Amino acid sequence: MAIEIAPDQEIWVMTAEGAELTGYNVRYLEQLAKKNSLLPEDERPIKVRKRSGRHELWLPDLLRYIEEIGYGPHQDKT
Repeated sequence: MAIEIAPDQEIWVMTAEGAELTGYNVRYLEQLAKKNSLLPEDERPIKVRKRSGRHELWLPDLLRYIEEIGYGPHQDKT
């Protein structure tokens, strides 16, 4: 992954922004965010918060998840 961020920066991204940065399908990230939000906060592999009715993902956690667990980008079939 070519994205580098400073460890002290607070970087929250909406699922659409996360999809754009990572190449993952936005629907996949929405499902991932929803599943993570249902877990107890200390058990979440990715920090998630809900604002204005939409999920935001903690970018450092998302990048780590993709590198360690992710299955690769999936593009829309439109």
